[in-house]
Amino acid sequence: MNEDMQVVEQNRLYWEAIAPGRLGESIEFLRSGGSALTDDELALIGDPTGLRVLQLACSVGDESLTLARNGAQVTAVDLAEGHLRTGRQKAAALGVKINFLRQDMMALAPELAGFDRVLISGGGLCWVPDLDRWAVDVAGRLTPGGRIVISEHHPLWEVLTVNGENSLLVSADYFGQGRDGYTDPMKAPQVTWGSTAELPEHRSFVWGIGAVVTALVAAGLMIESLREWAAPDMYPGLGTVADRIPSAYLLSAARP
Repeated sequence: MNEDMQVVEQNRLYWEAIAPGRLGESIEFLRSGGSALTDDELALIGDPTGLRVLQLACSVGDESLTLARNGAQVTAVDLAEGHLRTGRQKAAALGVKINFLRQDMMALAPELAGFDRVLISGGGLCWVPDLDRWAVDVAGRLTPGGRIVISEHHPLWEVLTVNGENSLLVSADYFGQGRDGYTDPMKAPQVTWGSTAELPEHRSFVWGIGAVVTALVAAGLMIESLREWAAPDMYPGLGTVADRIPSAYLLSAARP
């Protein structure tokens, strides 16, 4: 087992351990027309009717459920069977069909190809151990004219910790990539906040904007748009200056 495979297996055990507490949006919210995708994300995806969509690191699949309820043909993959079990239960309750698969997004099955859209969002990219190899593989899963949409935490947010009003500390290395655990527990999955439970070791990665763009371009994709924006609630306690620094970004890149 190579190092990347060891990291993925280690992370799978971590996600399985916390999956029981990750339920996502309520059935009532989704059934009433609530969307797990923002208007900006939906605009980049386009009209989902008839689109073949692959969601990577789908967790419990709320984004996939939103797309399927609006006419997309969705395949959703995740490392943790616990996440997928919850996603399947929600899909059944909503009466939508989604192909939930337990797969490593670094080693997808060959038959998962020919997609119009690939989506990764909400803290998925930081679990990719080899960004360049991942980008090449994703590019090959898209149809000509197909598009990857990345909606992510900003890597700057990943390395900054609130130290009081108008004060930040650098708590991780923007250029260091790999990190074991979290120096700042607020960067960990929300279900772990305040928990004293001992969890399996896990390794995530900080991928800077430059690294992401370079990997996608090197894989033969064309950058269509890249937006950064503030989300002050992601810097609790920082005060009004939290709207002056980026918290998230949204990127789309197409296969020519």
